[in-house]
Amino acid sequence: MGTPNTSTKTAESPGLASVHQQDATAARAGDPLVEIESILAALKRDDQLSAESASRLLEVRQDFLDEFQAVCRTEVRPAMQAVLDRLRQYGGDGLIEEHPGGEARVSTPRLTLWMSLQGQISGAPRLDRHPYLQLDADVDNRAIRLTEGDNWQGRGTSHGGTAGSWKPADVTRALVIEELLTIVRRSAHISPA
Repeated sequence: MGTPNTSTKTAESPGLASVHQQDATAARAGDPLVEIESILAALKRDDQLSAESASRLLEVRQDFLDEFQAVCRTEVRPAMQAVLDRLRQYGGDGLIEEHPGGEARVSTPRLTLWMSLQGQISGAPRLDRHPYLQLDADVDNRAIRLTEGDNWQGRGTSHGGTAGSWKPADVTRALVIEELLTIVRRSAHISPA
C-alpha cells in the first residue's frame, strides 16, 4: 500500500492554463490535437459562467426597477399628488411628469413634481423657473437619486442639483411630503413653522 493522499482538491473548474498543462502531457503521449477539445470545453464553461452571471445581474437590476416603480406608485406619487392638490387649492399649480426610462434623454425611470407657487405653469417647466423634486432610479447603486431645485420668480436659494439618495425601503409619503415642503419653504424664503 502506498502513502495515503492527504491533499485536498478545490471545487474550482480548471482554467485554460491548467487544461493546457494536462493536454500538453496527453500530446506528448501521442495525440497532439487532444488539446483543442479541452480548450474549447474550457471556453464553453467560461461562456456559460459569464452568461449565468449576466443573467443574475439582469434579474437584480429588474428587481430594483420593480421596487422603484412600486414605491413610486404607493408612496411617492400619492405624496406628490397631495402637494399638487394643495398648491392648486391655494392659487399655485404643478405638474407630475413621469418617464418610464429607456429614452435617449431619460435612460432610467424618473418621477418629477414641478411646482408653481402662484398661477399656472405656462409652457414647459424649467429648472431655472420652477421648484421641483425629481426622483431617478439609480440602478447601479440600488438607490433613488434625488434632484431638486427651489428657483421661483427670482426667489429661492438657487439650490439645485443632486440632493442625496434614498433606499426604496425607507421611502414613505411623509418623507416625500417633508422634502417637498422644504423645497417650497426655500422657494418662498419661509422658515419652517
